[in-house]
Amino acid sequence: MPAHSLDLVLSPASDDLIRSRWAALHGAGLPSLATHRGASNAPHITALSTPALPEHVLDRAREVFSTLLPCSVDVAGLLILGHGPFVLAESVIVPSGVTGAVRELERIAAESRPQARPWVPHLTLGKRLTAAQVGEALDVLADVPTPRTVEVTGLRRWDPEHRVTAMVVG
Repeated sequence: MPAHSLDLVLSPASDDLIRSRWAALHGAGLPSLATHRGASNAPHITALSTPALPEHVLDRAREVFSTLLPCSVDVAGLLILGHGPFVLAESVIVPSGVTGAVRELERIAAESRPQARPWVPHLTLGKRLTAAQVGEALDVLADVPTPRTVEVTGLRRWDPEHRVTAMVVG
């Protein structure tokens, strides 16, 4: 079953910075999100992923994040996830209030989802990379400006059943 999600979305300027990194990977013939054409394809930090998103969880997300956003998020550096194929991402350090809000939403959503993995806030750059492609991607991205911070301006919901996104906050 596809997962519903709540995603932290970026300001237009921060969105452009991440898209420039997608484009650099794509230009080098490497997997990147630059060519993904789905409704949910925009740079984002997934805050919650769950098989169902009950209305009380959505209401609480709206309440909590309306006081936390907008906010600035530090970009800590590149992160490689998985055991192969790999995900290449920018690791981000979110404010403690955002971390607390995500943990609260995980707790109240727990009844509608299996045991979740720990939250690792990140901005995905490319998926399904081989080990060799990860090395190539690191070389390519070394020549592309890396943002030190990005601005998070909103929270959106991804509804996979209807294949639409909708702003919750912002």
